[in-house]
Amino acid sequence: MGRRLVLLLATGGGLGRIPVAPGTFGSVAGLLWAWGLQEIAAPPWLRWLVAAMAILLSVPICQRASDLLGDKDPGAIVLDEIVAVPLVFGCGLIRLTFPLLLLGFVAFRIFDILKPPPARQFERLPGGWGIVTDDLVAAVYAGLVVWGGRTLTSGLIDV
Repeated sequence: MGRRLVLLLATGGGLGRIPVAPGTFGSVAGLLWAWGLQEIAAPPWLRWLVAAMAILLSVPICQRASDLLGDKDPGAIVLDEIVAVPLVFGCGLIRLTFPLLLLGFVAFRIFDILKPPPARQFERLPGGWGIVTDDLVAAVYAGLVVWGGRTLTSGLIDV
């Protein structure tokens, strides 16, 4: 994969180059990816498969971008946030409403920034695995918050 394409993907189309809070902008792009997964007219297992493939593809892309940028986990790389955010919403299992989007977004950003165990330990994994997996852990934590908050509105489960 060419240098330009790797950096374009890893920076979320350039969102990671925004000088203030690039991870937050990457997380917003992740909300769009989560919405797109929800809109796939397919069974839940296929949505999960698509999300898993995106995650697996993001690992070497993030690794290569990290090498190109000369940093272990540069802030400009936001593909890890983008591919993790759909996990917050069960990759389309929880119908996206504005209150749940907001709750999931805020919870994800908090967990991504604070990196409670074992997120920080996963961040220490080598290469692209360390870049991506800490965000996956943050997404699982945020997903638990969203799952708990789903009772605030009705008809959220889309199985």
